[in-house]
Amino acid sequence: MALEILNGKKITDIPILEKSPNLYMFDYNELKRFNLDVTKYIENPIIINEPSSIYREHTKFFVISTLTIFILSIIVVILKANIQRREKLELELSNRIEFDKVLLDTIPNPIYYKNVEGKFLGCNTSFANLVSCSRDEIIGKTAFDFFPHKIATANTLIDKELLYTFSTSTSEFTFYTKANEMKHIILNKAVYKNIDGSVGGIVCIMDDITERIQQKQFLIQQSKLAEMGDMIAAIAHQWNEPLVELSALVQDIQTSYLLKELKDDEVKEFVNDSMVQIKYMSKTLSDFRNFLKPSTKKNLFSISKALNEINEIIGKQVFYSNIKMNFNYENENEELLIYGYENEFKQVLLNIINNAKNKIVEKNLPINQKGTIDINIRRSSNSNTIEIVDDAGAIDEKIINSIFEPYFTTKEDGTGLGLYMAKVIIEEKMRGTISVRNDGNHVIFTIKLPHKKV
Repeated sequence: MALEILNGKKITDIPILEKSPNLYMFDYNELKRFNLDVTKYIENPIIINEPSSIYREHTKFFVISTLTIFILSIIVVILKANIQRREKLELELSNRIEFDKVLLDTIPNPIYYKNVEGKFLGCNTSFANLVSCSRDEIIGKTAFDFFPHKIATANTLIDKELLYTFSTSTSEFTFYTKANEMKHIILNKAVYKNIDGSVGGIVCIMDDITERIQQKQFLIQQSKLAEMGDMIAAIAHQWNEPLVELSALVQDIQTSYLLKELKDDEVKEFVNDSMVQIKYMSKTLSDFRNFLKPSTKKNLFSISKALNEINEIIGKQVFYSNIKMNFNYENENEELLIYGYENEFKQVLLNIINNAKNKIVEKNLPINQKGTIDINIRRSSNSNTIEIVDDAGAIDEKIINSIFEPYFTTKEDGTGLGLYMAKVIIEEKMRGTISVRNDGNHVIFTIKLPHKKV
């Protein structure tokens, strides 16, 4: 202010200072000597010669260290919480794995899973029991170590296709266990993926249908036995003519012998004629025996041959019942084949034809009027179709949808197994279809069967 006045500035232009700009400065040593504490009287004084503290010298270090410790503490807390969470998840995962193992072992179906190379990674107890090995013996091995080479090869091809298409597969095979027990197995396969999306391998669930097949085979045989009466009647009709013929031959040879006119040529002719009739009767018994014998495996067989054998068994019985049975081939020069069980197929046709014959007989037609059973055979692109058509009258529409149900029958002494087993044989065992419909006064049973392996 003095300098401003000396430089010519008017005093009136210099503002009045209401607050002193002076700074209070004290010497630390003097304050200590007099034991004075000026902070009680002056705000924020300047202390000179005050010795510096470690904190003041390293304030930045302390601040950084404190922040670092704080951050590390937070990280430790987070890591601890994460470890606890992981331990909890691991415990839950271990419990889940243990549960899955118990669940797999509880399932009666044999189950296994393998990698893309076809080596087993694990299985349940049912599969281990099926192949009579422990789990440790199974892991790392392939299907060739437990199943016949043909079956293992076929399944290897199925696995390759599954790994390529990522689809599912259902197949069926039969094999013998180490205890020489025959097992019928249905295989259901699917591809599984790892968490990262890569292909892990194939899981397979087996369905042991041995008992079901045996039960159905038993029912099939039971239904055959239920038809024994008709079969014996058919044999009686088949043997009637040969027996009459043999009787006449015996009487002729006896007459010639008594009249002493018996010649060597007549004896030879008698033997030859007798053998023809005996062979015919023997063939009838053979056909009957073959009919009762269950087919053990699928194969290709001729429809015409099967129909001819059926005609040999019941043809004359149908004829004597005043019924005309016609076999109508769409193309007579074409040999039609079916892939399936021949004897069971004949059983189905025999059952349907017998039912038609019995219904026609129940109508009590006049002698001059014949009933008709038409069997139409034709080929399509993927299957062969057999139609059995009779004119015994339509089936009541109220029951037509129930005739294939087990134990359903309209006969007083019927078992209700015939048409049910026909459906089982055609649709389950031979992978075909069977249906029935009315066409005016006619009933048409339609059977469609593949002419190649499916």
